[in-house]
Parts: sequence; C-alpha cells; structure tokens
Amino acid sequence: MSQYTAKLTTFYAAIGHLIMHMFAAFYFVIVLAIEDDWRLSYDELLNLWFLGSLLVGLGAIPAGWMSDRWSRTGMMAIMFLGLGVASISCGMSSTKLALFINLSILGLFCSIYHPAGISWVVNSSKSTGRALGFNNIFGGVGIGIGALSSGFFIDYFNWQTAFIIPGIISILIGIMLTWHIVSKVIPIQNILSEKFRENPPSGDYLKIILIMMISITCMGFVFQILQTSIPKVIDIRLSESLDLNTTKIGIAVSSIYIISGLMNYIGGILADIYSEKFIYVCGIFGQAILLIVVALTSNYFLIVFALMTVAFNSSILPAENVLLAKFSPEKYQGLVYGIKFIVSFAIAPIAVLLIAKSYELTNDFIYLYLGVGILMIVVFLMALSLPYTNKKLPVNEAF
Repeated sequence: MSQYTAKLTTFYAAIGHLIMHMFAAFYFVIVLAIEDDWRLSYDELLNLWFLGSLLVGLGAIPAGWMSDRWSRTGMMAIMFLGLGVASISCGMSSTKLALFINLSILGLFCSIYHPAGISWVVNSSKSTGRALGFNNIFGGVGIGIGALSSGFFIDYFNWQTAFIIPGIISILIGIMLTWHIVSKVIPIQNILSEKFRENPPSGDYLKIILIMMISITCMGFVFQILQTSIPKVIDIRLSESLDLNTTKIGIAVSSIYIISGLMNYIGGILADIYSEKFIYVCGIFGQAILLIVVALTSNYFLIVFALMTVAFNSSILPAENVLLAKFSPEKYQGLVYGIKFIVSFAIAPIAVLLIAKSYELTNDFIYLYLGVGILMIVVFLMALSLPYTNKKLPVNEAF
C-alpha cells in the first residue's frame, strides 16, 4: 500500500467514524425542537428511534459478513451514500410514520461502519492501538459535532436543516470514495494483516466469550444511556440556573464528546504499551464510580463528571478491539466485529425504553444512573478474570 493510499484510508476511516456517530446521535438534540414544533411529548418522539437504534446493532452482522466476503471499502462507500439519502429523507418527513421509517433506514446504514471500518483500520495499520485510538477520536468528535451543528441549525434555521445539510455532506463524501475506488487509488480488495495469527488456548475460549460478551453488552448499554440522556439531563438540571438554550446545550454536549474523544488516542497508546486487560478493567471501574457521581450531581460540575464518564467509556475501546482481534480468526474479523456491535448497539432500544420510562416516572434519570453504576462494578469484578495478553511490562502483574 502506497503512502498516499494509506493516508486516504486513514481519512475515510476517520471521517466515516465521525459521520456514523454524528448521524446516530444528532436526533437526541433535534428531538428537542420537534417536541416544540409538533407538540408531542419527548418520550413519544424518542420512541421513534427505537427500531433505528435496534438496526444499528442488528445490521452489523450482515454488514460484517459482506465486508469479509466482498469489500470493506465498498461497504464504506455504500454507508456514506445511504446515510446521506436517509438523513435528507428524515429532514423531509412531515408525519410520525415517515420520520419513524426514515430514522429506521438511517440506523440500518449506521450499522455498516463498525464491522467494515474497524476491520479496515486493524488490517491497514502498524501500531494497531494508536491507529484505533486515533480513529476512535472521530467517533466522539462526530457525536459532538452532531450536537453542536444540530443546535446551530435549529436555532438559526429549523430542525429539518439539521438533517438535510449533514445528509448532503455524507453523499459528497460517498461520491469521493467511490471515485477513488473506481480509479483504483484505493483497492476494493480486502487487506489481511499478519499481526493477529496467535489464538488463546482452546480451554480459555468459553471464559473469554462469556466475559467479553457481557462486558461489551454493558459497555454498549452505558454508551447508549449517556449518548441518549445527557442532552436531557443537562436540560433538566442546568437550563434554569445557567440560562441554557438549545445551542448552549448542544455546545455542552459537543464539548463533552470532543474532549473525551481525545482520550481514545491516549487509550490506544497505552494499549500498545501495557496489558490490554489492565487498561480495560481500569476503564470499567472508572465508569462505575463516575456514573454514581453523575446520578447525584445537579450543579455545573455535572458537565465535568459527565465528560469524565464518557472519557472512561471511550478510552478503553482500543484495548477492547485489540483483544477481539487477537482472539479472532483473521478471515472472520469483520463478522466478529459485527457480532460485537450487534451486541453493543442492540442494547440501545432497551436503553431508549428505560430512559423514556425513567423520564415518564420521575422527570429525571437518577435511579437509572445509580443502577447502571452498580452494574458496571459487577462487570469490573468479572473482567478481572480475563487472561493476559503478551506484554512484558511490570504493569501486567497489577492484577
């Protein structure tokens, strides 16, 4: 692979991660404006994303299978084009049914990125942890930009524009990637790395599968709880005291995800140096404590603690993805990542339903956050029994 092709691969993988997370998250700010425009309740409108959030997970397995059997780059081009069309359609929706259908299609195209894009990064990089960390930064940036741009478009134009403009941009990027594939600047054939040939002892497989699946599910649950509810938590607890409008809420959420997204790169560097297990369990424990703190905070420190919680959630993803790569047959990596993300994103509908129910019953999310914090303490205790990976630094003996 030439240096120019490698740079293009890095660019499209990063911008794809940004676009996917932007499109998966911006509805949680846009819904605040639709709530006022359509005179419908927050929980009723939030439930329109139920099937879309489910498809973000369910679509990952067929997307991973297609990326393994056909082409990761081809699936990425389809993602950009499909997301663009679906987002524009959301902006043109005038009924609940139309918005429900278009949000569901949006979720389906969102499902392509992780199985195709993460496999692309893993097999195209030399320092895998750093590459994954750098790429993961753009996921957090995408969530932040989604919140910021949505707030801006809503306050200065309308909520329809908040869907349509990002959709046009995604289509243009998809056309660019398609042109680079057709002109053979970026190969359509999959690249297979030599780095992940070792497998754990067969006796460890069941333990690894059980622990990783439970951990990934709970990590995804925390991610969905935070991504979905943070805009509303800030709205509920800080709007009056800090005089926040939609733009300011968008800026707050944007800051949380952009700053915490930088922790992905630090987490990737640490995953290249130290035991992935050590990085992983520390991040899980940090989330557990901070979720409990966020549940009990109602002043401006809420934004700081929310940022720290999101940072712990995102910074251990490089370690998690390296662990999966080391324990997966290389020709099925896309499928394995698809299984991971069907597990982590399929939990989203449950998160959405619990958030909606929590708000319906209490007009807040205190008990939900406390419960999730306790759940992550249990996950931390389970993750301590994961096997170590091959690193020769003293920190491997930390647990």
